[in-house]
Amino acid sequence: MDMEKVYAYVRKKKAQEALAEQVKAAASAFVAESTTLTDEQALAMPDLLKDWDKALAKGETLAYNSVVMKDGKPYRVAQDGGVTPQAHQVPGGDGMLAVYRPIDQTHAGTLEDPIPWVYGMDCTTGLYYSYEGAVWLCGGDMKPCTWAPGATGVWQWEAVEV
Repeated sequence: MDMEKVYAYVRKKKAQEALAEQVKAAASAFVAESTTLTDEQALAMPDLLKDWDKALAKGETLAYNSVVMKDGKPYRVAQDGGVTPQAHQVPGGDGMLAVYRPIDQTHAGTLEDPIPWVYGMDCTTGLYYSYEGAVWLCGGDMKPCTWAPGATGVWQWEAVEV
């Protein structure tokens, strides 16, 4: 075995690994600061999104319309001007819908593939949502949606027979 070839291979492999780490760091930096990602794009690269807990620890401001991860769930910053994370104001917490909105676009929103309803998510007219074993058609935009499908007096939800 030619040791020079082995050393050259090892050097090339290390250079490739270093380049891969640099590309990941660059992509993470871009994605973490991006305010133009669609929900689908953000959900396709959750490991590159800014982590809310790390932003809290560093005192970083999160830009309006950026996406952050908290406990494995993505949230879009909905507050005009952005927000500086506070320990008592976590994504998904009570009263935080004006600041952080949960996103879930891994489902098509069709009758065959309804979106699982999550408290505070943006619900869009014409899309289907699932909740407690039933399917519901959204009849009017609710952004954020704080009324569960089937809630008394909420005309925006129409039960669908499947």
